[in-house]
Amino acid sequence: MLLGLTFATSRGSFFQGMWFGFTLVSVLYLSPLVTRLKNGPLAQLLEDEVTREHRRASSAIGFWAGLLAAAAMLAIGDVPGLLSASDSARIIFTTAIVAAQVRLATLELQAAR
Repeated sequence: MLLGLTFATSRGSFFQGMWFGFTLVSVLYLSPLVTRLKNGPLAQLLEDEVTREHRRASSAIGFWAGLLAAAAMLAIGDVPGLLSASDSARIIFTTAIVAAQVRLATLELQAAR
């Protein structure tokens, strides 16, 4: 929904900034950087071998989803005036991050059972 608001002509820059913030937080969540900066037993519990493998697998899924989105944007880009380059980039980034987050959540949920 937020991605759709970034295409709005009124207050577009506000929503683009908000989209960028959510994207940055999502990428940080997918990376192990946050848990490695913290010390303690909880951080070690959250960053075990299984979680690292899940992050790796979800990153691979996100990569392929981004690649497919880029191919779709390339095909749609032939229609003049339909999407700008920045719109296409936001769609590609959002597709990759959402696919990676959904895969990570699915793998972690399956591991918890």
